[in-house]
Amino acid sequence: MEEHRNESKKSGGRKGYRVVFLLAFSMGLSAELLLFIRAQMNQIAFILKDDFRIVAVKSERGKVTASEVENGLKNIQGTLSAVFVDKEARLKKLKEDDPELVSSVLAVGGNPLPDTWEIKLKEDALGGVDLWTEEARKVPGVADIRYKPLEAYAILHALFYAQLITLGFYAAACAFLLMSVMILSYRKTLSGLFCALKKDSVWFAAGAAGAGLSTIAAYGLIYPVKYLSSLWVWPNPLWHAAIAAVSALGGWVLCQWKNER
Repeated sequence: MEEHRNESKKSGGRKGYRVVFLLAFSMGLSAELLLFIRAQMNQIAFILKDDFRIVAVKSERGKVTASEVENGLKNIQGTLSAVFVDKEARLKKLKEDDPELVSSVLAVGGNPLPDTWEIKLKEDALGGVDLWTEEARKVPGVADIRYKPLEAYAILHALFYAQLITLGFYAAACAFLLMSVMILSYRKTLSGLFCALKKDSVWFAAGAAGAGLSTIAAYGLIYPVKYLSSLWVWPNPLWHAAIAAVSALGGWVLCQWKNER
């Protein structure tokens, strides 16, 4: 009878190691893929923000100077920068970007391109870009405001998803820490904790191994489709180390919970 009980305990221990390994692998793989998506969202948002411009067209009527218009645009809340681009500079840039289009533009006679300002907004002002443009149209000397609204929405969505994933990781970390404290509080003394740390160290290895394999699996899943996008960013290696450390600690904490039952 006693011998059968010992065999059952050994079998349960072996199964426990496998469960911890598979649990760490599955959770680690989910975390790795979310981290990859988060890195891509941040990169997309960075590129779009660098490209996004609001163009204010100078009115040909009135006697408002370019510097007065520029000061008016800069005074609007949310403005990061406003750079004046005169019609000659705009024509030169058009020649560099699209030489074939220049001949059509110049066929009208002279230089029909207007003087403009290229404006960048602060990140927290992108959500209110419509309100900003309303204020900009009220500035004396501004004839029109042009921008790509869909590009602004794309930036906001990319930032939202990246921040949502980050907050999800923080919430999961807080829940894990709370669970760890609750379980480890059963160990009344530090000596008991150190004893368990030494005795059950193999559970650390099971959790860390599962997380390490999940990192390799994530790279293996992602790399074959790398050619589909020119925007490619890998997560910071410190995130991989953090997942491995949390998985190792989680495996050991589960062992303590199992021992207390």
